[in-house]
Amino acid sequence: MTLDAQLEAVLFAIGGSMTIRRLGEVLQRPASEIEAALLALEARLASGSGLQVTRHGNDVELVTHPDAAEWVRSVAKVEAQAEFSKASLETLSILAYRGPLTRPELEQIRGVQSAIILRNLMLRGVVEAREESRLGQPVYQVTMEFIKHLGLTGLEELPDFSSLHAHPTVEQVLDQLSSPAMPN
Repeated sequence: MTLDAQLEAVLFAIGGSMTIRRLGEVLQRPASEIEAALLALEARLASGSGLQVTRHGNDVELVTHPDAAEWVRSVAKVEAQAEFSKASLETLSILAYRGPLTRPELEQIRGVQSAIILRNLMLRGVVEAREESRLGQPVYQVTMEFIKHLGLTGLEELPDFSSLHAHPTVEQVLDQLSSPAMPN
């Protein structure tokens, strides 16, 4: 797989922006090679793709092309009116009781990749990302809109909030994320 294809896959999976330096760390390549591969990716996507690379300083993100905005909006509108999936409800519950969490922390608890779920929940206005970061990632939390939708004034009004917020099993799972991997 070419380096530009690897960049495309990583940026798609992340569902947000990454610095060129971080992309270099992930793909184990120097920044100069990442930059050259980004130019190749941008050129490839410029020839009729529904995606494009956007840059803001050293941050790079894979986004939908502005020409696709009408279709993306119509899909987003339908999705926003649909009921929450089981995975979305699970993610909302975890963020309500344990948040704010980084995406890796959330994925450690859920046991599955969560970038798309987070993106959809953010589009629906029930989850937000904050710039405060841990592990080099933004943290995600439920929004006030979500709390109001539940008819609450704060998350501490959730059933069993105090016991579930600091549950020892979840603490152990999160501790595994910050511990170095043990050899087999």
